[in-house]
Amino acid sequence: MKTTPDTTTEEIPGVPRRPRVLFTVGGTAFEFVRKLEVRATGELLMLARRRYRGGLGGPVVIKRLRNPSGFVERRRLVEEVELTFRLNHPGIAKVYHLKAYRGVPHVVMEYVEGRSLDTVLNLVAMRRKPMSPAFAAWVVSEVAEALHHAHTLRDEWNRPLNIIHRDVSPRNLRLGVHGEVKLTNFTAAFSTLPGREITSRPLVKGDVAYASPEALRREPLDARSDLFSLGLVLLEVLTGTHPLTLEDAAPPPPPDLPLVEAQGPTWMPLTEVAARMAMVGSREVEHLTRDVPEGLRAVTVRALRQAPSERFDSAEALAGALRQWLREHAPGYGRQAAAEEVSEAAREATGRRNQAELLEGGLHPAELTSDEAAMASEPVVPPPFLGGDDVTPDVNDEPLPVDLEGLDELAGPEEEALDEDDDGHEPV
Repeated sequence: MKTTPDTTTEEIPGVPRRPRVLFTVGGTAFEFVRKLEVRATGELLMLARRRYRGGLGGPVVIKRLRNPSGFVERRRLVEEVELTFRLNHPGIAKVYHLKAYRGVPHVVMEYVEGRSLDTVLNLVAMRRKPMSPAFAAWVVSEVAEALHHAHTLRDEWNRPLNIIHRDVSPRNLRLGVHGEVKLTNFTAAFSTLPGREITSRPLVKGDVAYASPEALRREPLDARSDLFSLGLVLLEVLTGTHPLTLEDAAPPPPPDLPLVEAQGPTWMPLTEVAARMAMVGSREVEHLTRDVPEGLRAVTVRALRQAPSERFDSAEALAGALRQWLREHAPGYGRQAAAEEVSEAAREATGRRNQAELLEGGLHPAELTSDEAAMASEPVVPPPFLGGDDVTPDVNDEPLPVDLEGLDELAGPEEEALDEDDDGHEPV
């Protein structure tokens, strides 16, 4: 089994940290700043500073992926990055480069200063009050428009790529400090990119808590699978509740449930996740959204229909329904209002945390880490290494070429068997 080398530099107390150059690409150096997150799949996200020959270029996120175990998995990795290069939409975080460093693939991506929607939901849980209906409609409509771009993308020969994100979840949605919304992490995406490698492993890609019923049943998928996932996000932002968190007896697994595996560790057995998702219906969603404005309630119910044919026909249609509600009920809501509402939620959550510490001896609720609580009360300022530069890379930056020669070193010969790869899903 191949090991993944440490590509980071830990700070030693009392000793000034020396810049650590992870790697260089075409004269551009990428210096490690700090670790951001280690995901259940084993992927490590790092914040890095990008230095051009002529000076500082600003921050980026570098994702260290797992080592490909064979030729097919290595080829699939290259396909995934090539796919993200084709995505060009203001609501999708850019991918700039794939680099093999110390024998391990690293993806250089756009850095979006702000919070993930997952962190915002933690703030909501802490302050015990959901975000406004306008905030939910704004954020989800922005994501829906980004998904529509991906779903309808065609190749240079005008052939549809049939992209399905397969991991639409709060963790992969970023809210910038100016209210912008970005969809990230297309590494679990399905597509019909020519030459794509397919296997038959029964793997459910992405966060299973936001997987569609048809994905959990291993049925053919289309873009409407992403709409169900986005419907779960809309439900959670509107109500602060997810169907999997309801405290009731676990339903029996569906009798026709095929054998499936999750991509990473899960906090609930996958059979129970599938059983609970199969129980999500109009009655349950209407009950959960009983305090939601009627127009948004109807949108949520439709997005979460069990049958894909009963959902919105496209992400564009879902975005249109939400935009229409905003025009009628919150015509002035936009980026600035969304950014201000997130800041207010952070202040209220921090106030409740401070009060809880005073009353309960300084205990932190599980929903909000001490780092997130500290960030919530701090003013947003550029990191010290930026020198006042814009923290968002230039949207006109061109993606750098894939390091194919370096990737050839990541695994053995072509006949090496695939261990972990795509799940074999085919489009409808």
